[in-house]
Amino acid sequence: MNILQELEDFINEFNQDNNADFEIDSIRVEFQKQYKQEELKKLGNWNKIKKNSNILHKLKKRLSDDEVTSAWRLEDHNIYYYNIQDKPKYRKAELVIFGMKQYHKEPPPRELISKILSILKTVSNIDICLDLPYKPNLEALSKHFTLKPYITKDGVVTDTSYINDTAIPMLEKITIYNKADKNNLKGILWRAEAKISIPNFKALALPLHDFKEIIDMAKESR
Repeated sequence: MNILQELEDFINEFNQDNNADFEIDSIRVEFQKQYKQEELKKLGNWNKIKKNSNILHKLKKRLSDDEVTSAWRLEDHNIYYYNIQDKPKYRKAELVIFGMKQYHKEPPPRELISKILSILKTVSNIDICLDLPYKPNLEALSKHFTLKPYITKDGVVTDTSYINDTAIPMLEKITIYNKADKNNLKGILWRAEAKISIPNFKALALPLHDFKEIIDMAKESR
């Protein structure tokens, strides 16, 4: 079974049936190291991430600091796994594949992603993204959700907003940000990104419908 192809086929079918244009940007898989780590090492060189690196900082932003102990990157790909603190033996880890939908650089190779998922045999959650040629109507969204802006460590309020509590099953979080500004792209391009947990593929249609309804709210009275 090709898990990546199955996921993409499901999303493409949803897009066709619902006039949507969703794509996968990230995949995460939690796994037990004692069963999967040796197979993953056969895919290439995993290099340990330095403690002061930007990627480790990003990982810790997504989780509690004490959950991330150390992280490794697969060669020069946006593919990482990090140990999750489950004392005393640190047997659990989470693998993350970033940047599958990009414009400024090549995404991780599909064949490599498929091999990884064939080893891990499951997906814990994914980021589904939709790119828009205009700024979403955040004021319309704020009537239904609490939007939290991202503030830098220097106290600068950015144009990135989070919906950290959607109150919708499986739809864990939504991030809206200026994709053109982040990646130095020409023109106007905003991204809405939903983190969706996947207990099974058959249930994926429900949060996709909910995410589409939220996107439609952001199109109101632009």
